[in-house]
Amino acid sequence: MPEPTPTYEEKARRLEEILTRLDDSATPIDELAEDVKLGAQLIRELDEKLREVETQVRDAFQELEASEARAAGDDG
Repeated sequence: MPEPTPTYEEKARRLEEILTRLDDSATPIDELAEDVKLGAQLIRELDEKLREVETQVRDAFQELEASEARAAGDDG
């Protein structure tokens, strides 16, 4: 059975962990390289999700405004 897709919050926590490790000078260089790759991937995924949600919210408000405008037109 495939693992569930991590949530936005889980990805953000993982990115925080990576950033903390990057600040730790005791982390082996090979691990740092992998952390940087994973961190970059997480940043892209988080950004994509934020843009997706932003679009959904904007669309919902536009629908609401259109609905209110139609209702106001019906009242007149």
